[in-house]
Amino acid sequence: MPFKSHIFAITTLLLCATLYAQNSYESETDSAWIAAQNGGRTELNDGNNEPNPDCVGDGCGETAFAPRTSAAQTSANEEDEEDCTPADSANPDCADDTAEAPAKKSVTYNEDSDALYVNENREIYRARKEGFYTSINLGFRLAGGVDLLFGEKADTWNPGYLGNFGIFLRIPFGAQSFRLMTALDFSYRRYLYEETTDFSDNEAYVEMYMFEIPFMFRYIGEDDGFFFGVGGDLGLKLSGSSKFEQETSVDGKTQKDKREKTIPTNGVELGAVVDFGFIFNSHFGFDIRIVQYFSNLVDEANLAEPTLFDSKLWPFNATFGVFYQF
Repeated sequence: MPFKSHIFAITTLLLCATLYAQNSYESETDSAWIAAQNGGRTELNDGNNEPNPDCVGDGCGETAFAPRTSAAQTSANEEDEEDCTPADSANPDCADDTAEAPAKKSVTYNEDSDALYVNENREIYRARKEGFYTSINLGFRLAGGVDLLFGEKADTWNPGYLGNFGIFLRIPFGAQSFRLMTALDFSYRRYLYEETTDFSDNEAYVEMYMFEIPFMFRYIGEDDGFFFGVGGDLGLKLSGSSKFEQETSVDGKTQKDKREKTIPTNGVELGAVVDFGFIFNSHFGFDIRIVQYFSNLVDEANLAEPTLFDSKLWPFNATFGVFYQF
């Protein structure tokens, strides 16, 4: 049976070749396969390190490694860091732990500009705190002083006196330090006349009750304080009276004569006014007001005293006043 003999011989040769290949296997033949079968080690298992019998599967004995970051992902992270700008300093991803804290900005002081800034803000603060009355002030003034007369035949008139009481209003005008002030004052004036001639001794007085309306532009210093104003004044006579006394001596005989309302006065006076003073704590203050009128005191058309004919008398008065403003 030669055919069966041939089959048996071939089978025997294949079996011998297989056994020989297993006994002569080199570790370098397939290191990847060995590592997969030997827990990640490339050397052959000598029998001392047997696999864990509880581990089932092809991955038994493999060592776990951290996932490797790809080059593309690393490049993307670097680009994100490069895209950070100073505006992203609040972003935690852009924070630099090693960066130093920014240096404090130095503050320089400019006396002129900072003083103006402080003054402006003080005015704003007062306006917010006190409201309407910091911008528009209402107040009362009480004053007294002297009055004089200038002009032709003014040398026979002695200094007189006056007093007034009134209410005033002060409102802002233009720049921060300027105010517009107007008032309504009730005034009493008394002018004194005295003259001696070869034949007589003459004495007289003139009384006037008036409304005065000053109208002024004022410059006011820091926190009120010092102020200075110029403007005009309108005087309106409410009533007036006069009394003239004359004592004459003729041939050793003395005669006295008294006449009333023989020195009439004009009803309207126009003049210029200047005042200056100081305000304490934004409420109390004092001032000096000077007024020069440009209208004749006496009404020449109705004047009845011959000694006063052709008189040109320009009233002048100066008062010292105290006031309170809200």
